[in-house]
Amino acid sequence: MDYGLVDADNHYYESEDCFTRFGDEEIDRFVKWYAQGKKRFLAFGQTFQTMVPNPTFNPVTKPGIMHKRLRELAEGSERKNLDNNDRLRWGGQIEPLPEHYQDRDARLRVMDEQGVDTIWMFPTLAVGVEGLNPEMIQMTYKLFHSFNRWLEEDWGWSYKDRIISAAAIPVLDPVEATRELDSVLERGARLIVLRPGPANGCSPADLSWDPFWSRVQEADVPVTYHVHGGGDAYDQAFRLLWQRNGISDRAYDQALRMALFGGDRTILDTVGALVLGNLFGRFPKLRIATIELGCAWVPYCLHMLDHAGLSITDRYIEAFGQRSDERPSEVFKRHFWVSPFPEEDVIGLTNVIGADHVLFGSDWPHAEGTEQPGDYARYIEKLDEDDRRKVLRDNALSLLGPSA
Repeated sequence: MDYGLVDADNHYYESEDCFTRFGDEEIDRFVKWYAQGKKRFLAFGQTFQTMVPNPTFNPVTKPGIMHKRLRELAEGSERKNLDNNDRLRWGGQIEPLPEHYQDRDARLRVMDEQGVDTIWMFPTLAVGVEGLNPEMIQMTYKLFHSFNRWLEEDWGWSYKDRIISAAAIPVLDPVEATRELDSVLERGARLIVLRPGPANGCSPADLSWDPFWSRVQEADVPVTYHVHGGGDAYDQAFRLLWQRNGISDRAYDQALRMALFGGDRTILDTVGALVLGNLFGRFPKLRIATIELGCAWVPYCLHMLDHAGLSITDRYIEAFGQRSDERPSEVFKRHFWVSPFPEEDVIGLTNVIGADHVLFGSDWPHAEGTEQPGDYARYIEKLDEDDRRKVLRDNALSLLGPSA
């Protein structure tokens, strides 16, 4: 390729003070580290963060060690007997924490070696924090205000116009969310990331959230929905619907929870709420990207939107605005960009929503991503040259817009 890549899904590994560096005494009391032998654990209030087994990230898993198995699952391959090397590779081969996972200048040097011009940067630890104490709304927003200040200092919002960090905004309260949005926009944020799913018990397209979306549209920044970890309302729903009488088989229940209420469920619910709630009728310039949520859900989502759209009643229309004659699936195709996993049918996705709305995301340097960002290119070799360039570079640049 004669152009540099623009990767819409890269990650940093947070420093141990990412939530406390810009906090106050209340945050210092709320966020605590605990030691058990050689291991350290992080607690937020009375709740331990368990999504990341080693929140200090040292040592850390090597990039891409799970990708081979994920590709085999996508292809329907049977899992063969593992030799010792496979067990190490798939079971969690680790290394000392590299400098470029926490230092932006070191990261730029690695990006040059990888042939990557620009990256969109997302959290690792922080994606599992918002749902830990959803009833403590003020504290959660205070935590993420402190976190965003740390993010700005360590990584910058648009460092040398190459590292674009997504400001993390909880979706627990529309007033507090708008306040934090204003804060990060005033300091130069060009990208924001939200947790998919309901907005603390209501639709994110509810009219109470209109001031937030109005500010997003006014600022003309893209919104990303990134896969979320940690406890959330879906855990509560699963316990109510499927574990009301107790747990008989923990392994089975865990697998069922993932199948029924995993990433596909959260993004399906979010897209349905936003499109059918006529959010884009009220705010026609919004641009939304789904990151690390795959694409297997997209064809069913389009089917669901059009069939659900037929059943919208006059009362619903009156509550959310004038109904459009446009098919809901076409609204999706205009306002959403999708970053598919490389092992999925990326070519098929371009046929469904158009190559202009597909983003390349490597998930580097996480274990589930590709070993190197450029490895993604091999999965779209069947696309023509123009469409490959759109996916690997142009779409993300166009969506992000020019630098300030």
